Amino acid sequence: MTQEQPAAPGGPPEGPLANVVIWETLIAAFAITFRDPGLLLRAAAGGLLLLAATTLVSVALPPNPFTLLLMLLAPIAAYSHFGVNWYRAVLLGPQGLIRPALRWDRRHWRFFGLGLLLGGGLLALGGVLSMSLPLPPALIALCLLYPAARSSFLFPAIAVEEPYSLAYAWRHTKGQGGRLTVLLLLAGLPLFLIVAIAVSLLFDALIGISLFDVASLQAGAPGAPEARLGEITGEGGDLAISPLKTLSLKMITEALTMGVLAVLYSIVALAFRRCTGWVPAAPAGPPADRGAP
Repeated sequence: MTQEQPAAPGGPPEGPLANVVIWETLIAAFAITFRDPGLLLRAAAGGLLLLAATTLVSVALPPNPFTLLLMLLAPIAAYSHFGVNWYRAVLLGPQGLIRPALRWDRRHWRFFGLGLLLGGGLLALGGVLSMSLPLPPALIALCLLYPAARSSFLFPAIAVEEPYSLAYAWRHTKGQGGRLTVLLLLAGLPLFLIVAIAVSLLFDALIGISLFDVASLQAGAPGAPEARLGEITGEGGDLAISPLKTLSLKMITEALTMGVLAVLYSIVALAFRRCTGWVPAAPAGPPADRGAP
């Protein structure tokens, strides 16, 4: 890492080298994410294939503990696979993409494990806050976003195999946590809202009823379109959706979600590079040769 202030010999700097500039970073993150759709698709290919396979398994098999666990862990694994690829693409360039597309090695395991550990810890903290303080869920989520932002530098470090620790992540985001939190909110809220609207419209086009109508029926709201729902439900009142439509809806939703995550990952990668002064130790070699399986 580039060192412009006192640091341990051969180690990262002791604190942030520069402040994160909100609008500059936001614009750069969107530009990096969407300037090359082909690169974004190649980075997401492995994760999308994993999600497609698990969706088909869940449709083919009856609900049981195995399929429930699979549907819980598969998205985390898919987003971990995509995260490693996209962080490498942002920090190392297109040559940083790992090939073949479905390769899974120690970087993915570490990314996956950190996601479970950090996510589980934040959920537990959120549960404690909700039970001990009379706060609305939105405010609790906002409170949790700050420590998540302060810890986020661990993920790009794992992707590029940089020796790093949680202590360094908090040192390098000292004074930057508010900026990172604002950046993630500015990018994430409108993008996830757009995805929610797009998925609702897609659901209506494919299934024949909107998600809002389904929610109102399940809630027993007056005036709910029961006749329309009756046309597409099977025995027991469950929605009778063909496997092809289920897979199509799932994959389009996941592809849109990965597009949003790519912007958020880009923000973290750019902030990581700015605050730590990180630069590649050497030009990236062939992706297949980098890192041990």
